[in-house]
Amino acid sequence: MRRDTIMTGQSMVGPDGGLLGRLFFGGPRTSWRSKLSWLLEPSAMDVIFAVRSSLAAVLSLLIAMGMELDSPQWAPLTVWVVAQSSRGESLSKARWRIAGTVLGCCIGVALIAAFPQASALFFCCLAVWIGLCCGGATFLESYRAYGLVLTGFTSAIVATGAIAQPDEVFDIAIARGTYIILGVVCEALLAVLFMPTLQTQARKRLLDRLNGAFQTVRHVVSDLVSGRADAQTQGQVLTDLMAANARIEFDALEMGPRTHAADHAHAALAAMIMVLARARGMALLLEPKNEGAQADVPLPASLYADYDIARQHIEACAHPKRGDRFRFKMTSRRHALEAVENGIRSCAGILAGWLVWEVTGWPAGAGFISFVALVYGLLATRENPIVASTPFLKGALWCAFAAAIYAFWIMPAVTAPEVLIVMLMIVMTIGGLAARKPATAGYAFSFNMFLPVLIGPGNQSRFSEEAFFNNAMAFLVAVTFVGWTYRLVLPFRVDSHMRRTARWVERRLKALGAPGSRVTVHQWLAESASSLVRILRNAQGVPQPVRLAYMQTQFRAMTMGMHIVFLRDVAKDPVLPLSARRGIQVFLRKWVQTGTDATAWAGMTEGWLLRQMHGKPFEVQETLQKAAISLRILAAERPEDVLS
Repeated sequence: MRRDTIMTGQSMVGPDGGLLGRLFFGGPRTSWRSKLSWLLEPSAMDVIFAVRSSLAAVLSLLIAMGMELDSPQWAPLTVWVVAQSSRGESLSKARWRIAGTVLGCCIGVALIAAFPQASALFFCCLAVWIGLCCGGATFLESYRAYGLVLTGFTSAIVATGAIAQPDEVFDIAIARGTYIILGVVCEALLAVLFMPTLQTQARKRLLDRLNGAFQTVRHVVSDLVSGRADAQTQGQVLTDLMAANARIEFDALEMGPRTHAADHAHAALAAMIMVLARARGMALLLEPKNEGAQADVPLPASLYADYDIARQHIEACAHPKRGDRFRFKMTSRRHALEAVENGIRSCAGILAGWLVWEVTGWPAGAGFISFVALVYGLLATRENPIVASTPFLKGALWCAFAAAIYAFWIMPAVTAPEVLIVMLMIVMTIGGLAARKPATAGYAFSFNMFLPVLIGPGNQSRFSEEAFFNNAMAFLVAVTFVGWTYRLVLPFRVDSHMRRTARWVERRLKALGAPGSRVTVHQWLAESASSLVRILRNAQGVPQPVRLAYMQTQFRAMTMGMHIVFLRDVAKDPVLPLSARRGIQVFLRKWVQTGTDATAWAGMTEGWLLRQMHGKPFEVQETLQKAAISLRILAAERPEDVLS
């Protein structure tokens, strides 16, 4: 889902499958068995997820039809939106979806009530509102962002659905809210039935993830200190650590309330990131002594303290204690500029879609606007919407093809609910299996959610050919329209993002030395690591030498920032001699003014601190020695092109 190429006017045939091959299969030709391994050789967990989600979707559809709801197809769409591999993910997504849905219904009713006969003002306000929701979703993280997205496109669905009948907007809002809550409840019920030992499994997964990360970090740190670990290896470890950090929230939800396992898990991962940054500095100090050697080097004693901290927090996750009040939170960088750009793009897209409807008088224009808002919301939280929109479109094409078969040949022959269950379960289970594999997840993203919408099952009627084609055309045009707006209106460019991140790191690095700065070591490392990992996930098109050089620069900044924070704290320690503290303060003042150029003064400040050690108590000497080592590492980390 993260890989994408912009197609040019290349041939439709050829050894790589050509345009059609890339459109439907996403890349060069490979063997059919390899291409369909997700379907022919699924794991037990893949089958459980696919069957569970499909059953929940069909159950929600049957209940909606039994309740005589006018558009029961929205209920299974909700199931696929909230369906996740783990129960914790489903819980987190479901609660924010319900909250976003309630607020979105209220906003939709308010828009219709405020502008019942002023279409221009109505769509301007709707576009601004969706832009604010999509921009806020980009700025936030996790499923809190998803809840904001839900607010935006739910309000669009309610408001556009009531354009022709504004007096019935309240009934439409209640109906849409009922579909969504019904889908959430069905998915939650099936998830509970398929996961009877929820808490035990969640704790086991969390511990396995933490212990695996701990062993990986120990291995890489040994290689790093010995000079065998390159930037690529360090980047992969950071990616794994940040991925594990993102999963903690869901495991904690599954483990139930009144537990601080999530806080301890975050702290354990933060300690591991600290070990990596500290090991890099130690490798610089040991490098001259081992130049040209690749032998194992004994780890410095200072690293073992961070190892012990990580072990203690992992142990606290495994054996929680009564009365534990530990709190810890890892933060990530907020992308304000990208949030503004995403908001502007979504706002402009809604207005452009309205103009298309206004000019053409398209009978399916209201549905087109609803689909546009829906797709904007679904893609708003993606790191690179351009990359995500391509497999989304491919999945939409497959969805329209499968829906046509069902709408024209299968659904007319269905005469009993049991037959409907069987016929829908087949294709939905296939879609669920595809959702479990990274290579096909992008296709399944749109296929699973919109298949029931395009089929349009009902109690007393079915889509006519005209209605089906209008609905399917509105959907496909909306997906294509959104994809092109992501490419034309303020498109995401990884090279620009890399430059912005480098400038952000430079400013943030200078500000760390200010006496009033409250940024902690863990906060600095977590924010830097999350920014770097985000770039690595989207930098496939960047030449490898450029990518490796950028990674080295960011690793260098992480290590330098860690030692600047330590020196800032040492400069405030009242136990140290005033002369030593003033020497560090002078260095930090130059750091704030000139940034990494201040490392030219690091050697002089180090010598000053070492001279202050004579005759001082052991604790004071130990602190001054650590400060001197930090200054030595800062001097060693300073190349001529640092952060340029």
